[in-house]
Amino acid sequence: MPLVQRLSETLIDQIAAGEVVERPASVAKELCENAIDAGARAITIDILEGGMRRIVITDDGCGMSPDDARACLERHATSKLRQEPDLKQIGTLGFRGEAIPAIASVSRFYLTTCPNPEAARVQAAWESERAVSPPSAKPNQLGTRLLVEAGKLVSFDEVGAPPGTRIEVSDLFFNTPARRKFLKRPSTEATHLIETVTRLALARPEIAFRLTSNGREVFSSPAIKRDIRERVALALGADAYPHLVPVELTRGNIQVRGHITSPDHTLSTSRGIYTFVNGRFIRDRSLVAVIQRAYADVTMPGRNPAAVLFIDLPLDEVDINVHPQKLEVRFADAQAVTGCVYRAVQEALRTSPWLDAESSKMPSSQLPPSPSLGEERPTYEAIWGRAHSSSSEPLPRHSYASIPLSFRPRPGVVLSPISAPSQSVVGDEPASAEPSDATTGFFSSLRIIGQFAATYVVCEAPGPRLVVIDQHAAHERVRFHALREAFRAKKPKLQPFLIPMTLELPPAEANILADNADALREAGFEIEPFGGSAIALKAVPVELVGCDHKAMLIDLAGELFQVGKGRAFDEAMEHALATMACHSAVRAHQALDLKELRALLDALDAVDFNTRCPHGRPVAAQMTIPELEKEVARR
Repeated sequence: MPLVQRLSETLIDQIAAGEVVERPASVAKELCENAIDAGARAITIDILEGGMRRIVITDDGCGMSPDDARACLERHATSKLRQEPDLKQIGTLGFRGEAIPAIASVSRFYLTTCPNPEAARVQAAWESERAVSPPSAKPNQLGTRLLVEAGKLVSFDEVGAPPGTRIEVSDLFFNTPARRKFLKRPSTEATHLIETVTRLALARPEIAFRLTSNGREVFSSPAIKRDIRERVALALGADAYPHLVPVELTRGNIQVRGHITSPDHTLSTSRGIYTFVNGRFIRDRSLVAVIQRAYADVTMPGRNPAAVLFIDLPLDEVDINVHPQKLEVRFADAQAVTGCVYRAVQEALRTSPWLDAESSKMPSSQLPPSPSLGEERPTYEAIWGRAHSSSSEPLPRHSYASIPLSFRPRPGVVLSPISAPSQSVVGDEPASAEPSDATTGFFSSLRIIGQFAATYVVCEAPGPRLVVIDQHAAHERVRFHALREAFRAKKPKLQPFLIPMTLELPPAEANILADNADALREAGFEIEPFGGSAIALKAVPVELVGCDHKAMLIDLAGELFQVGKGRAFDEAMEHALATMACHSAVRAHQALDLKELRALLDALDAVDFNTRCPHGRPVAAQMTIPELEKEVARR
């Protein structure tokens, strides 16, 4: 036998399916894109067991004739390409003719379709800005129904059917068990599918989408023509709606439009950044990095903005045929595109209403209001610099060395609760400012001088040395240690609510949290689904009472979305616990009394890595006598 042989058609189909069909979400993506290209104005997706058992997608698009229905089962049979030059001007979402035969080769595939001439008229009306409603339901007409199992046509019949197309994909990978075993739990697969449909709904606000999972409606959004903020809030969460900032910029033949969130609304991951090129969702690291860089001066390290940006440019200047699932593209001039995106985001941030022009006139003696959870206010040096911006002399820059990581934790010290802000400490109670006789750790040995700017604890150390401690970073480290140890021991202290708190979350985040309810209980959160994308929060860790629980849960879901179980899951939980600690720690510009300051220093000696906050920022800085004398020119 010759060494080189042609593969069988069955094996060829399964190889092609491996490139197109990764999981149920891939099936939903390909079939919904076909529906969009067919001019649908309403798409319904119904899934069972995360799509592993069944996916049903119904649209009111143009439908197909019997001949077209049979032809669409053949590989590389498409209505979207005719000649070679068309490859350089692709304006549709699907074009290769691989999706349907690839999906049908690894499932039980049912197709019911009926021509719908009305769809073309409605699509043209929407595109020309005319107010025309989607076509209403019509009585059944003569259509086509076919069944394909594992790539083989089983039946082909004429049936009564409404105009449009209905596709049912059952028992995905039933004939390829080796691939089916790589699928995750149904709830995890449902989360990926929800995220996929959400991206399509964002890209096409003029199309009505409805998604149900196991008979429960996950989300439903009517068609929107002009103000798409409601559709954006569907993906980012209702809390993002008041923080949305419009973006619009055109440079040459590149246009960037959409919405971003103000720096007052940030996330712990970059999941909230959605980028679309010519109406197609893409995952481009350089674009995400550019958006994050545009926010660099106005957000805390480790926090990410949310954005829904549409990038439109000539079709021949972008190659969308570089990824099997069409999630990546190649730009003819990538630098021009990223530069336009950066400028668009920067201009939107610079001119948006969230900026308060009067803040630049704030006197340095006026304390800014207490910051919202998860937000850091500008330093006093920054406020002083803005208030005295007319001065030609720059403020001095100090480079105090951070305290080395050589101090050992001292067990047995528990931080007393930090109370509400009280009168600022100025050292008028020296007795309570002295180190405790029972303490031997470094921080416990410090003599408290006072609190500066209601943010920094100023202390004297042996040497003598001046030590300045960031109270937020210090308390964040203490809180993180307590949360982490409780999670590792699986013995969190829960604070139940008398009446459960109902929280409305983005659909994907709600599904992730429901899927990980048992693991979240080990971290101190007791939740259960409450219908749709709502959850009922019944208990929280005692350390987090009074915090913004909704923001914390969204951040937690963002971490869990990117990992599976095992060690990676534990690492994601530690990231989430660090975020929780940040939310619950004492804030900058919050005055504390001497007892609270002493309790904070004592508690620092009881935790590990106590010279850094969980996000890596130094807890303290020190200055020696020679360094101080150099600054005041005594030498």
